[in-house]
Amino acid sequence: MPLQTSGQISLSDIAAEFGGTAPHSMSEYYGGGANVPAGANPGIATSGAINMNSFYGGVAAAVLNITSNVNNYDIGAALAAVGGSKTDGVPVIVSISSGVTVGSTSTATPAMLTGTGWSAGASITIINNGSILGAAGSYGNGVGGNGGGGNGGSGAPGGNGAPGGGLPGGPCFEHSQTADTSLSVIFDTVGTRAGGAGGTGYGTGSGGGGGQGAGSCGPYFCIGGGGGGGGAGYGSGGSGGSYSGPVNGDGSPGGATSGGGGGSAQSHYGAGGSGGGIGSSGSSGGNALYWVGGSGGAGAGSQTSTGASGATLTGNTAQIS
Repeated sequence: MPLQTSGQISLSDIAAEFGGTAPHSMSEYYGGGANVPAGANPGIATSGAINMNSFYGGVAAAVLNITSNVNNYDIGAALAAVGGSKTDGVPVIVSISSGVTVGSTSTATPAMLTGTGWSAGASITIINNGSILGAAGSYGNGVGGNGGGGNGGSGAPGGNGAPGGGLPGGPCFEHSQTADTSLSVIFDTVGTRAGGAGGTGYGTGSGGGGGQGAGSCGPYFCIGGGGGGGGAGYGSGGSGGSYSGPVNGDGSPGGATSGGGGGSAQSHYGAGGSGGGIGSSGSSGGNALYWVGGSGGAGAGSQTSTGASGATLTGNTAQIS
């Protein structure tokens, strides 16, 4: 445990905390040496004069220095990589250098986490002079609605696109240990901590095809057929429909990226106008000897959806201070 913070302190007290070889001497305990990690005890000189008061609050901690950008930093795994153990009771200090970012490659994984399996009474102190940032959420597109050909006039507009469903950002820091008495986490220096930004998605429906022209059917003919439906999100409007035979030739519906086409025509009857593209009106119906085809439907408006930002702290947050 750390040395006392006031009162008399002896060389034997220092040796009990940091170890060393008897007979003990002050030269064994310069900060940054074999016995006293500098990052854990910045007040202890690394050279020159040293005095007993410098050791107030000193602790024989394991220090993990992060000096370059890294992703998905597991503190427990990093401790094991330098020969430490989550069960030896030695305090751990994680030091992030200025200008260094601890990030994440996935919204499913925190930028930094403690890991599990820590012994009771263990502690982690984080000196964050850089940034800990969760992964940003991904971009997504919604599916646009299809427009239908109208009867006796203009085509129906395309339906609005569904919201894009942008995904939420990932978490910044996770305290993975669930037992409240097993591990305390202290942010000695907070620096920049933020969950990942939510992704933004877009959805847009295209315009409906042109409706059949005004008029009525006779015993041997009808007016131009309905236009094709508008395409799905980001697709173009359908082509104008027209008349073929004794019944109306309706246009086919739009596909994933483009509108469907209309039927064939007789020369006396105007084809329905083409459907509009995204956010724009369709074209007018074609001229004919008797009846003019209906106008194409207007393109639908767009909708957006942004996912939530990732959490700054997750897991056993009651043990984070």
